[in-house]
Amino acid sequence: MESEVARFWGLLDPVGHALLDAAGSVREYEPGAIVCHEGEPSQHVLIVRRGLMRVTAVSHGGHEKVLAIRGPGDIVGERSAVDGLPRSASVRALGEASALVIAPARFSDLCRKQPHIAWAVLVVVVSRQRDADRQRVQFSGTSTQRVAAVLLDVVLHRGVGSAGAVALSQEELASAAGTSRESLVRVLRLMREQGIVRTGRRRIDILAPDRLYELVG
Repeated sequence: MESEVARFWGLLDPVGHALLDAAGSVREYEPGAIVCHEGEPSQHVLIVRRGLMRVTAVSHGGHEKVLAIRGPGDIVGERSAVDGLPRSASVRALGEASALVIAPARFSDLCRKQPHIAWAVLVVVVSRQRDADRQRVQFSGTSTQRVAAVLLDVVLHRGVGSAGAVALSQEELASAAGTSRESLVRVLRLMREQGIVRTGRRRIDILAPDRLYELVG
């Protein structure tokens, strides 16, 4: 498995934190709130403070695909702020969430004037690209391997789980793993029988992360 995906806030020193805090404002989001829409002009860059945000895009066939789950410390919308192109994905709050919101022009200005902030953005972009490459390789495996890989990605790589809990519905998990709902149900049943997970409403508790490594391999 790859090392943990770089999280933007953790790459900065207190000076960088203070500069970004001064450049933006904290916004609260209700569960299910749409943070931004795919295809719209960039309105702001977000740094997640609390909760989880789901990043999705619509495929050529018209199906919504879960691209990533972002949690505290993650930056969202940095690419549109840099290249000025419309957003490549939609973002929705999975539960109650909050984020530091910064206008694209102010964020770009900070990156030009503060090399350490620009470097942190670069590290995140490169790390996410490596993560995307890893996921493409994993998606060539079985349904069990793909589901296990997504669960590991959320809990271990993103570090957004609480006590091993993944706040995803079965539909969202199936989409992220590139598998059908029926296949996912079979995989989760297998994982429950082996004591790897416990499932609930929009919640999956990871009981044995080391067993997920074995399934991915």
